[in-house]
Amino acid sequence: MKKNMLSSVSTAPANKTFFRFVTIVIALLFTTIIYVEAQVFTAKKGTITFFSEAPLENIDATNYSIQSILNISNNTVAFIVPIRGFKFKKDLMEEHFNEKYMESDKFPNATYSGKINEEIAFDKNGTYPATSTGKLTIHGVEKTITQPGTITVNNGDITLESSFRIAVKDYGIEIPKLVFENIADTVLVKINVAYQPYKK
Repeated sequence: MKKNMLSSVSTAPANKTFFRFVTIVIALLFTTIIYVEAQVFTAKKGTITFFSEAPLENIDATNYSIQSILNISNNTVAFIVPIRGFKFKKDLMEEHFNEKYMESDKFPNATYSGKINEEIAFDKNGTYPATSTGKLTIHGVEKTITQPGTITVNNGDITLESSFRIAVKDYGIEIPKLVFENIADTVLVKINVAYQPYKK
């Protein structure tokens, strides 16, 4: 079940990150207030997956609870991803992911807010390579990243796809030595989001 973007969270570090993200989302929605319905798009559907290849066992999970806003008037984009939305093939693996590694009760969401660096002709059908630079927050740690992606415009519909790697240690995620060989240093993240125009 999708979590409301404005829902409260239980700890101070998570609150700080979450409410900063909410502020960014509000700014995205109302920067171009006169043309808001024509300029702002929200995620109609989307998925985010991650994959970790390791000698003992590959780890992969999918999350359908992704929420995103795209403002084409200023090329800004924001995401919020509930960590517990990631679903694994094995229940035990999912439990370890949430309790031992991601501390999902303490850090319930991952967020990203950034800007698309290229000028995209959102009023013309086509597929456009693009990059986005912004702040990615995972496990309470914020990093500035630039990630590649592809934006497809088709008769007013917008799809965003991206594939990039994240180093686990960059976000303060500790892997116990006993299972270190079972988890790669980096994980491959893939995002696919379809947008529709925002409506009040």
